[in-house]
Amino acid sequence: MKTVTRSVLNTRLSVARFRWLPVLLSLILSGWASAQETHDHDAELQEDFVRGEHGGRLLMAGDFAVELTLFEAGTEPEFRAWASSGGSPVDSQSWSLDIRLSRLGGVSDRIGFRPVGDRLTGDSSVAEPHSFEVDVTARYQGRDYHWHYASYEGRVHLSAAMAERMGVTTGVAGSGIIHQTELLYGKISPDPRQVSHITARYPGLIQAVRPALGDHVEQGDLIATVEANDSLQTYQIRAPISGVVVDSHANPGEFAGSEHLLTIADYSSVWADLNVFPRSAQRVRPGQKVALRMGRLWTSSSIRYLNPGEGLTPSIIARVPISNPDLVWTPGLLVEADVTIDQFEVPLAIDNLALQEYRDWQVVFIKVGDDYEIRPLELGRSDGQFTEVLSGLNPGDRYVIGNSYLLKADLEKSGAAHSH
Repeated sequence: MKTVTRSVLNTRLSVARFRWLPVLLSLILSGWASAQETHDHDAELQEDFVRGEHGGRLLMAGDFAVELTLFEAGTEPEFRAWASSGGSPVDSQSWSLDIRLSRLGGVSDRIGFRPVGDRLTGDSSVAEPHSFEVDVTARYQGRDYHWHYASYEGRVHLSAAMAERMGVTTGVAGSGIIHQTELLYGKISPDPRQVSHITARYPGLIQAVRPALGDHVEQGDLIATVEANDSLQTYQIRAPISGVVVDSHANPGEFAGSEHLLTIADYSSVWADLNVFPRSAQRVRPGQKVALRMGRLWTSSSIRYLNPGEGLTPSIIARVPISNPDLVWTPGLLVEADVTIDQFEVPLAIDNLALQEYRDWQVVFIKVGDDYEIRPLELGRSDGQFTEVLSGLNPGDRYVIGNSYLLKADLEKSGAAHSH
């Protein structure tokens, strides 16, 4: 096997650092001027190795050699091997081979081989990612031959300090609750019990109006005085509720008849009126939890009751009370709502922020020490926030949630070949 000199290795490490220049500049601009270098093992370990006539890695010991390749074309990935002694092919029936693959996180795979024509073929497929330490043992003419090499794929090394500066955060994979939701649309309406339309008790001349449009009043505050026409006596009108003056048609010197003078509304509690169309009507029920959003606003509540729609529309209205102490949910706002119509616990679920696309896979990055590596996943049900994992990850694995895209970007910049 070709020996890598210290100068060559230093050159490769320098190249790995150079690839991170755009990221480092970004960190510096963000105030992270002391960021340390990061590099991915894919590029660092793409060192030249001697290849055999079948394009595989050539492992040599004296005049005995084994050519080993991970074959993937048109079949499940499998190891294939050929042997030679003194430059001449060795019959596949006269030698044996055993491989142990040590993966990040302490998992090991053992692969035996069987003769197939002029070669030996692994007795089991090799799961992705093809990233492992490889221990090879061959036996020929009563003698054992041993080799060890590393073949990494989708792996990034990142110091703890650098991970903290980059905001790379992790969580532990475990069971979770997946919510099955129904998307509804609607708008915010005031609570009718918290809106008061104020009129004069007796027709007369308005002498004074205290609050202006938009002013807050407390229950019992004096808001207007009126001189009654029949008695010419002045009487007071006080606020029946606390709230904000949202409408005013009263000015001193004007006549107060049966029309509304002022409207006071308390928007500290409002309603979301959600349209439920026939296709959803059988699934939406009172008591179901609701996540409401409008732009960056978000809140949660539950359906209080269902009302028939207005006019000839076939829809019904799901009414959802909203606590609104900061008055951010103003009447008339159009909202979206995820109504939880069912929920179920799954043995393994991940935060959707962790998911990245890599090659043709959906992956997450697991973390072991200062090493991060992709794990291609088979996914199940999702509720938009969490997704069920069917295979590819184990309970207890620590996986990257925050800023996992930075790790993906490093792999893509490296352009590392998918070779073994």
